[in-house]
Amino acid sequence: MTLSWKAKGRDEAVVVASADAAEEVSGFGGASIPAKSGGEYAVDLSSALRLAEAENPQIAVARQRVGEAVAVLQGARALLLPSLNMGANYHDHLGNLQRSSGRILNLRERSLYFGGGVDVVAAGTVEIPAVSIVSPLTDAIFEPLAARQEVDRARFDATATANSVLMDVSQLYFELTATEGFLDVRREMAEKGGEVARLTRAYADAGEGREADAMRAATELRLIGVEVRRAEEEAAVAGVRLARRLHLDQAVQLRPIAPAFETTTIVDPAVPLPELLRTGLTYRPEVRARAAAVDAAAYRVDQEKYRPALPTILVGFSGGAFGGGSNLFGTQVANVGGRTDLDVGLFWTLSNLGGGNLARIRRRSAELGQAEGERQRAIAEVRAEVAEAYAAVNASRRRLDVAAIELESARAGFREDVDRIRSTVGRPLEVVNSLQLLNDARIARIRAVADYNQAEFRLFVSLGSPPPLIANPAEPATAPPIASPPLPPLARLIGPGLWHGH
Repeated sequence: MTLSWKAKGRDEAVVVASADAAEEVSGFGGASIPAKSGGEYAVDLSSALRLAEAENPQIAVARQRVGEAVAVLQGARALLLPSLNMGANYHDHLGNLQRSSGRILNLRERSLYFGGGVDVVAAGTVEIPAVSIVSPLTDAIFEPLAARQEVDRARFDATATANSVLMDVSQLYFELTATEGFLDVRREMAEKGGEVARLTRAYADAGEGREADAMRAATELRLIGVEVRRAEEEAAVAGVRLARRLHLDQAVQLRPIAPAFETTTIVDPAVPLPELLRTGLTYRPEVRARAAAVDAAAYRVDQEKYRPALPTILVGFSGGAFGGGSNLFGTQVANVGGRTDLDVGLFWTLSNLGGGNLARIRRRSAELGQAEGERQRAIAEVRAEVAEAYAAVNASRRRLDVAAIELESARAGFREDVDRIRSTVGRPLEVVNSLQLLNDARIARIRAVADYNQAEFRLFVSLGSPPPLIANPAEPATAPPIASPPLPPLARLIGPGLWHGH
């Protein structure tokens, strides 16, 4: 809306702004903060969420932990699989040996073995068999069960990390849209305030208004200029914060595509809080991760309880060539021929007369209690987050209604004051207060929309899902300015087939 009108019966000078006033108000329409050397990059919410999904280091680290847990599970499942060994050993002895009868012999003997396994001396078996299995049966049974739960815990933790990061991205994006909206409103306020200051100065110069009014209007304009610069700073800072979360080059200023006054409702407002709490406790990955940790700890308690009752399995099989000699039968290595060895054994262990086993059981039981405590803490946090987000949505929805009423009232008052000035009933300065009220109402409306959208996304994520993506987002005109160094592809981080998305 342009503040212009024709004078009725007044000097024509009142409609021509003085050169000093024109110079005073110039420059508020453009950016006062120097532009970043990296330029600008326009982004919408869907693109920002996808960038965070692919480029955020915190998400990447959490998903690498999934690969680590899967590797531990693979190792646990292989505990009863044999290890294979091949090699050779040469033995040379010179000096006394004692026979089983007690007789001492001065002996020089040599032997050579090569093939499957290694470390063969005299009539003894192959100490390191070609095919070897050495495993406590309790570990072979319970370690895969516990490791399976650790994989689930790592996956749920990775999902929780992704949800948290993506929720932060949505909050930062809405904050960026709000600050850009504030900047637009204040620049428009500066433009309108400039017209008021010019006209007030023209009235004063023509003798139709007071000098004090012109000075007050100029002061108001300077204050508006300060607000414009503050809004530019806030927009720049909001863009940097979002760029850091997206792992983008922070030398590039991010600009939101969506307008600041659009509301987004993704949770049915008719759903009562108790149902939302049940949903959150059922689907929140934090609760499911802690439940998996409890199951893993319970398996490890059983593992220690059964350890004294289950044996350790020893299986060894070797085959190779063996020969040798001594000073009694010829000192050269001779009579080389094939040999095979098979050894099978079972043994039970009562560690430290049972005291060691009891200590292990108590340690694992304490870890189970800690895991259960963490699960209860996660449940309490989820309930609190859902309830807080639900209350924030309702409160921000009420603020939206109030802000809409205040904005309409401010617009009506501003139009009425403009009409009075156009009719030469009042002075230009009289519109300053209405203009300030309109500015405050528009700022409050944008703030209410941003708060509502942020609360909606917090509530949605608190129920266990990541922020929703638009089905067919617009393709960016240019490639995103990824920060250096870029993250490697996800497949390189955790290997193929180890991660399944939301």
